[in-house]
Amino acid sequence: MGPMVYIFVYTPEQLQVVLNSPHCLEKPLQYSFFQVSRGIFSAPVDLWKILRKLITPSFGPGLLSSFVPIFNEKSSVMVEQMAKNVGKPQRDYYSEIVLCFMDTICNTAFGVDCDLQRSPAGAEYVETQEKYIDIVTERYLKPWQYLNFIYRFTNAYQIFKKRHGKFLALLTQATRINEVEDMLSKNSISKDYQDKDVGAKKIPIFVEKLLDEIQKSGHIKREDIDDHIVTMCFAGNDTTATTMSNILLMLAMHPDIQERVYQEIIAACPDRNQQVSIEDAGKLTYTEMVCKETMRHFSIAPVIGRTATQDVKLNDDITIPANSTLICCFYKLHMDPKNWGPDVKNFNPDNFLPDLVAKRHPYSFLPFSGGPRNCLGVRYAWLSMKIMLVHILRRYRLRTTLTMDTITVKFNSFMKIEDGCPITVEER
Repeated sequence: MGPMVYIFVYTPEQLQVVLNSPHCLEKPLQYSFFQVSRGIFSAPVDLWKILRKLITPSFGPGLLSSFVPIFNEKSSVMVEQMAKNVGKPQRDYYSEIVLCFMDTICNTAFGVDCDLQRSPAGAEYVETQEKYIDIVTERYLKPWQYLNFIYRFTNAYQIFKKRHGKFLALLTQATRINEVEDMLSKNSISKDYQDKDVGAKKIPIFVEKLLDEIQKSGHIKREDIDDHIVTMCFAGNDTTATTMSNILLMLAMHPDIQERVYQEIIAACPDRNQQVSIEDAGKLTYTEMVCKETMRHFSIAPVIGRTATQDVKLNDDITIPANSTLICCFYKLHMDPKNWGPDVKNFNPDNFLPDLVAKRHPYSFLPFSGGPRNCLGVRYAWLSMKIMLVHILRRYRLRTTLTMDTITVKFNSFMKIEDGCPITVEER
């Protein structure tokens, strides 16, 4: 495209080479359009390595157990919010799910309870996030706007500045970052933080690690905080919320599968008011298969980009030239009959039976990317989604008039279903 070389890769073997190559860790130009270049989502490799090492413990297994009560509490609030629509026509619950995950992120990553689910500011947050992502996506599709000195003369840039500024202002208010920073600087750490001890050693949550690093080193600066807040909230929130919306739609569309998931949930934690533990979530093997099959059909990131900083040899016949942009096509990967058989378009959770998974190339399914620069919050996402599903299905039966052959998808930075995920909820 013009002077830029784009190379598309989509076989498991090629993707394994690219995603694990030390020469393919840089993100291409398009990632800068979000203007979060200092956040882990699009940071240059040198800074990314520092951030990855810094942040990983705050989303690792050591802290997950302390997050479980928060996952349960926020899911319970969402289920109560959904009760207002019992018996009413089908609708998309994406907004409720976004706010639930946003409440969870604010609590677990920033140590504050913003309660957007029950706040008038919640609707404004959802609308602002969607508009911010939409304007970035529009720039993807207009190569003449790729150069910043041209983009700044366009009306689109003025719209972006307004939307980005409003989104950041809402996030700053929700996370109360200025209050948290002041509290931590005075060593006046609230009980919310103290409860996250693991044994005798306290594992800091995300905001503590971030602010501590700002004080201790020059790698991260105070002005970088905006990028980290936006990255954490939109990359960790919109992706998970969209995936959960898709899962609910697939369950509503396939009542036999929904019933099997429900029976597995009831066997693991039958009481409607029972908190879901990590051990309970670990028993939901078929539920996880359903989630994976949903992510296979609807890859939240249909493509991701990497830049080759040196020549990279894919195999004996193909060498990627330095300075080219690699487009890793996960949607093509997940819908390729060579990987999934002739019935690739059917929704079949049995694709993830252990014996079939063992026969498949390990890079044939990449819902969270792969290699060293994969998604940081994999365990966090899995546990939060499973707990939310338990709370929803213990209380509601889901239905929809949509069928698989009527669904179309659209590209919007993340892949989404064109007409949303409309379902009805019925009390069990």
